[in-house]
Amino acid sequence: MKIDVKGVFKKIKSMWKTPPEGRCLTIKEMGNFGLYALGISFISSSVYYVATISFIPYFYHIDVIHAYLIMILGMVINLLIQPFIGNIMERTNTKFGRYKPFILFSLPLLSLFAVLVTWIPQIGEENMRIIYAYCTCVPFFVLMNFNNNMYQTMPSVTTPVSQERADMMTPIGLIFGFAPSVLQIIAGPIRAHFAAKGMEYMGIRIIGIIAVTIGTILVLFILRVKERVYELKDKDKEEKVKFSVAIKMMLKNKPLIILFLALSFGSLREFCRQFTILIIQFRFAETTTQAMQISGVVMTIIGFASTVAMFLLPIVTRKLNKNAIIILFTVSSVVSFGFLGLFGYQNIPIGMPSAVTITILFFLSAINPTYLLIPIMLGEIADFQQHKTGKRLEGHMQSLLFSLPGLISLVLMLVTWFWQRSIGFEPKNYENVIILSEAQQQTATLWFNATSIISAASGLIMIIILCFYPLTKKKYNQIVAELEAKSEKIEKGGESIEPASVSSEQV
Repeated sequence: MKIDVKGVFKKIKSMWKTPPEGRCLTIKEMGNFGLYALGISFISSSVYYVATISFIPYFYHIDVIHAYLIMILGMVINLLIQPFIGNIMERTNTKFGRYKPFILFSLPLLSLFAVLVTWIPQIGEENMRIIYAYCTCVPFFVLMNFNNNMYQTMPSVTTPVSQERADMMTPIGLIFGFAPSVLQIIAGPIRAHFAAKGMEYMGIRIIGIIAVTIGTILVLFILRVKERVYELKDKDKEEKVKFSVAIKMMLKNKPLIILFLALSFGSLREFCRQFTILIIQFRFAETTTQAMQISGVVMTIIGFASTVAMFLLPIVTRKLNKNAIIILFTVSSVVSFGFLGLFGYQNIPIGMPSAVTITILFFLSAINPTYLLIPIMLGEIADFQQHKTGKRLEGHMQSLLFSLPGLISLVLMLVTWFWQRSIGFEPKNYENVIILSEAQQQTATLWFNATSIISAASGLIMIIILCFYPLTKKKYNQIVAELEAKSEKIEKGGESIEPASVSSEQV
């Protein structure tokens, strides 16, 4: 089949500054959003080599309970301040937009604490290391959770066209995944080099400074992205929505409540991924340094699964409802983690058998576009909320769909700590250990089995709940058409129209 290369380039050139008919985004604007996404990815990816349930105790040499408490504290603070920020966002109207000022304002602090977290202190007293961990990691989690929420929200306000949101997430997702792919390739050898000298922390410091600097610069490209939402009321007459009123409004939003419950009960569906690097270090080679050398390649292969999901996303969103898509792909995750947990990591020989088997199963479980779909579903639910009440309430929805499920997941993780403690798995006992003893290996594999079972069970519950999600493609398209008609009438000088009520039969 002959490809008209000249015609393709001509079409791309025309779309560079002019969006296709029925769409809002140009290629140039999507590129700018992609660079912003890449910046967020560089910052978060570098820090997540340190600030996770498994690595906070590993690098800071503190008990694992502090890792759970640090992450919970960061999420609680974020959850408490989010309603206030949500109210401010609802009333914000600047030349930069409604949402971008909050991204730019938080950026310097985010970058500062990201560097502090990766600058792992070499302090002799454990109490001082604990204080440093709380004083740096907690503020970072607060800022990172907020910025992740903003990144998840931005697609819903850059375009009112739902399918365009889905289509844009494929190239954006590819760009977002570039940062961890690069860091995964270089981090393994760097960590192995310094670990052999007993200075693994130096490798993390180097990775942190470089990645955070690049990420900070790239985030600024959000300034070149426009915000587009339908306005149904006069800005001058806009009133602040009280938190209690906003809650009552959202409780009537059945799609929002169903999705919230699914994300909450399914929040541990990838719990075992918290320990992926340690699983590689302990099971993929006879020594941990040998495993670190290949860890970058393994993580890149597993990460490529998200690329597969991105390419599938525009296709499946044209054929299926979004809850059906999440259900379909979550099944592979439940099966993969269920097999590992029930069969047992200890029954897969260390070395090549483990490397091949575990990599394949982790790859299959990672072919899941859920994280790409949630921002799109948030936009649709916000449109439904606007149709129903005249308010989008996106700031409050961030709390309900991002922050609160995140907090629930951390609380549930803290509950699992009792299981972890009974097994006796403490990551701080494994740093700079080149060859694990039989007792260390047995303890680690018992905990890895437990995390896989937890992940499979959580994913299964999420599937069951999503079967009741009511917002179909057809119903959503009807809502958007009505919103557009109301917005056009207001722009022409018509009176503000009261939000239409949607009956339980409709949604």
